[in-house]
Amino acid sequence: MDKLIILFLIFAFITMCEGKFWGITHVKIINGLEPAADVSVHCKSKDDDLGARQLQNNASFQFQFRPNFWGSTQFYCSFVWPKQIQWFDIFKHNRDDCKFCTWIVKTGGPCMYNYTSESFDQCHPWNKKI
Repeated sequence: MDKLIILFLIFAFITMCEGKFWGITHVKIINGLEPAADVSVHCKSKDDDLGARQLQNNASFQFQFRPNFWGSTQFYCSFVWPKQIQWFDIFKHNRDDCKFCTWIVKTGGPCMYNYTSESFDQCHPWNKKI
């Protein structure tokens, strides 16, 4: 009986964590700069360098990954457009509870798409410059 309870608890833990830890997370970044300008986007994590991408106005870049078990997965991106260099943590495991994280880049900072309100209303300031 004890083994059955332990197996049930293990199954329940795996089921609860499947989406958050072992499921695939998709990140999409859209160039929504106004006035319209091309933006160079370069995203990295501790372990992965996704390279630089040049995005024209309204163009997008997507990537996917599996968040780690420890809940410490983080991707950050630099954004370069005429007379501006900014950066932002585009995915932070403890902040972003999404399987499909869609961001639009604006001059004041990136905004995440809210599937409940169906708008980009979760806006953040750029990370502070070092």
